[in-house]
Amino acid sequence: MTIASACERIAPIWPLDRWIAVNPWWGHRQQKIENADAELRTRANTGLLMPPDFYLNAWQGSRVRSEDLIRAAGERQLQGTAESLVTRLKAARHQRNGEQMSLACSGRLEKIRQQLGGLCARYFDSRQGRWRAATEGRDLYDLWFDQQTQSVGSGNGHLASQLARLPNNWQQAAAFVVAELPSADARLEAVVHQLLLQLLGWSSWCRGEDWRACLEGRSLNLCPQLATILLVHEWLAASELSVRDRGAWLDQWSSLRWLTQGDESAQILWVWHRAYEMTWQRQFLERLCSVNSTEKQLVATPEVQAAFCIDVRSEVLRRHLEACYPKAETLGVAGFFGMPVVHQALGPSGGEAHLPGLLAPVYRFGETLGSAAADRVLNLKLDGREQVRESVRGAKYSSLSTFTLVETTGLAWAWKLIRDSLHHNPSKQPKSSEGRLFHCYGGDPLSDRERVDLAEGLLRAMSLTRRFASLLLLVGHGAHTDNNPNEAGLACGACGGKNGGLNASIAAGLLNDRSVRAGLAERGIVLPDSSLVLAAEHCTVTDEVRILAGSGIPESHQRIYTDLVNQLQVAANSSRRERATALQLNGHTDQQLHAAMKLRTRNWAEVRPEWGLANNAAMIIGSRHMTRGLDLGGRCFLHDYNPDLDQDGSVLAALMSAPMVVANWINLQYFASVTQPSVYGAGNKLLHSVVGGNLGVIEGNGADLRIGLPWQSVHDGERWRHEPMRLTVLIHAPAERIEQVLCAQPDVKALVDNQWLWLWRAGDKGVVQYRDGDWLPI
Repeated sequence: MTIASACERIAPIWPLDRWIAVNPWWGHRQQKIENADAELRTRANTGLLMPPDFYLNAWQGSRVRSEDLIRAAGERQLQGTAESLVTRLKAARHQRNGEQMSLACSGRLEKIRQQLGGLCARYFDSRQGRWRAATEGRDLYDLWFDQQTQSVGSGNGHLASQLARLPNNWQQAAAFVVAELPSADARLEAVVHQLLLQLLGWSSWCRGEDWRACLEGRSLNLCPQLATILLVHEWLAASELSVRDRGAWLDQWSSLRWLTQGDESAQILWVWHRAYEMTWQRQFLERLCSVNSTEKQLVATPEVQAAFCIDVRSEVLRRHLEACYPKAETLGVAGFFGMPVVHQALGPSGGEAHLPGLLAPVYRFGETLGSAAADRVLNLKLDGREQVRESVRGAKYSSLSTFTLVETTGLAWAWKLIRDSLHHNPSKQPKSSEGRLFHCYGGDPLSDRERVDLAEGLLRAMSLTRRFASLLLLVGHGAHTDNNPNEAGLACGACGGKNGGLNASIAAGLLNDRSVRAGLAERGIVLPDSSLVLAAEHCTVTDEVRILAGSGIPESHQRIYTDLVNQLQVAANSSRRERATALQLNGHTDQQLHAAMKLRTRNWAEVRPEWGLANNAAMIIGSRHMTRGLDLGGRCFLHDYNPDLDQDGSVLAALMSAPMVVANWINLQYFASVTQPSVYGAGNKLLHSVVGGNLGVIEGNGADLRIGLPWQSVHDGERWRHEPMRLTVLIHAPAERIEQVLCAQPDVKALVDNQWLWLWRAGDKGVVQYRDGDWLPI
C-alpha cells in the first residue's frame, strides 16, 4: 500500500488531443494547503507560492492593502505593523527553503531520468513509432527489466548479481525491494513520492492512464510500476554506497526532516499571499453587493434565452449580448450540456470523448447521413483515404525515409507549405452532425425514458424548468487554431478538450423532440410548442458565434432569429474591442479587428492565439440576476442555480461535486503554471517537441514530459497575464444545504476545509464566508 499511496499523491494528466486543465496538487487535497507546500519544499525543493519579490511589487503597486495584510497575519496569530511585515518579507528573500533529503541514487538521477524518459516514450507511443513488436502486450516494468538486464550484462558484476535477485514480476519486485529497504511506512512512502517527483511528467502520464482505465472499470497499475522501477534504482544505488555514505543515508531515513513543518520564510509568504487574495476578494464582493436592484431583475418576458458554458470567456460575450439585446436572457451551464457522450464520426477514426475528465462516457453518438446505404458509401471512401495516409506515414517513419521520402514527396507538399505560410489555409468551422445516441456498452439505442432523463437533467442543472422563451440557444464553445499542439487547452474542458458545438447540437435535438417534450411534461416541465431550441458554437479566439443548422428556422421564428444573429454580431464586436488591449490590437476598426483575430486562428506562427482562461479567479453558483449589468472582467465562472427549484439539494450537490471541482482544477492549473513554471508549467512553446503523436511535449532535448500550461499561455513576454490566487466560490443557497453537500462529498469538503479554494454564501443578510465549520461575515 505504500507505493499505491505515494502514487495517489501524483495528479493525472491527459493527452494533447484531449488535454484538460488539472489541479496538479489534487493528490494533496486531504492536507492543509500550507502542509502540502512544506512537504513539497522538502521532497522536491519547490513550494506553491510566488517568490517574495512578487508580493513586494504587489505591495508597491497597491495590490495589497495594509488592512488586509494585518488581517492575514492575524489569521496566523502573527502580530506587527504592515511595515514590520514588509521587513520580514524582504528578509525571506535570503532564507533557504530547508534541506531536501538526499536519495541514494542522487548522483545518477539525470541518467535514470534520460533512460526512463526514453523507455516511457517508446512504451506509450502508439502513433509516431513504427517498431512496436518489443512493447506490445507487455508491462512497463517487464520491458524495463529486460532492457536493464541486457544493458548490464556481465560488465558490472555487482549490479548483475543484484538484478539476478530481482523478480521479473512488478508486484513481487515491489514487495522484494520494500523488504530490502528501511521499512517505516511513512518514510518509505515519502521516498517513493520524492522519486516520482523526479520524473513528474511521466509519473503524471502513468497516473492519467490508470485514472482513465479505472473510469472504464479496468486496472493498469502503470504508476505503481513506474514507482517500483524508481525504487529499484534507489535500492541498487544504496547497495553500492560505502559504509560511511550508507550510514548517512540511513540517518536521513530515520530523521525528522520528513515532517511537514513550514519554515519562517514559508510562513511569511503565506501571510502575504493571503493578503494578496483578500484585497481582490474585498473588491470583488463589494462590487457584487453594490449592483443596483433594478439591474438585478430578470427580463420579464425574454424572447431569447442563450445558455453559455460557465467558462470565464463566456462572461464577456454574455455581458455584451445582454447590453445590446435587452430582450435576451443568458444562462450558464457546464459546456457539455449534460451529454456524457463519445462521438463516433463516420469513417475509420476512433471515438472522441466529449465530457469532463472526471466522468466516464455513458453513451455513444453515432453520426449518420440518414441511411445505411449512404453511410456505407462514405465509410468506404473515408477508409480508402485513411489507407493512403497510413501508407505515407509508414514510409515516413521507415528506416530509409531519410534518403528517399523527402526527395520523392517534398514537391507534393510544397503547395501546402506555401498556402499555410500565406495564411490561406481553410479555417475550421463547426458543423451540425446528424446521428443517434447508443449505449457505450451493449450498443442498444437509448429508450425514450433515458432520453427524457438526459433532457430533464440539463434543464434542472441550469434551473430552467419554466418561463421558456420563444428561442432557446445552447452555445457551446471552442478554439480554432492552427499548428498548436496545445489547442485542446483552449477548447472546452467540460467536453474533454473538444469543441462544444457537438454537445450543444445533441442537446438541442433532444429538447426539440416531441416525444421527449411529452415525457418532460409528465415530469412537470412544460416546454411549449412555441419554443424552438437551436445549437451554436462560440469561437473564443474571434468571438464569432455560429448558429448550427440555422437554415431550418420556421417562419414564426424568423424575426427573432434575425434579431438574434444581428445582436450576436454587435456583441461580438464589443467583446473583441474589450479584448483588443490584452492582444495588443488596439487602434483597429471593428472590421479590421475581426480580420486580425481571424488571422490568429490560421497563423501557424502565432504562439498566443488567445489567453484562454488566464486570470480566472471566481465562480458564482446562483441566478444571473445577481450579476446582470456587472462587468466581471472575464474572470468569473458563472453557473445558474435557483435554490427555490432544488428543495432536496440534489442539483446543488451535482454542481459542487462536478463544475465546482472542474473550476478548481482549472484555477490551480493556471496557479501552478505561474507560481512554479519550471515544475508545473510546460515551458517554452518554441522549444516543444511532440511525443508519441499526442502524448505530450518535451522541451528541447529533455527526457521528461512537461505538464501544465506553456509560458506563452500565462505570460506576454513582459508580465504575467494570470494572477495566481485560489478560486473564490460564491453560492446562493441556504447554509444548511451547502453544509449537507460538504458532509456527503469528502473531496469537496477537503478542498474547502484545507483551503484549496474559498467558499462564500450569498443570503438575505449579505455575504458570509465558510471557515472552520462556521459562517463568518465579510
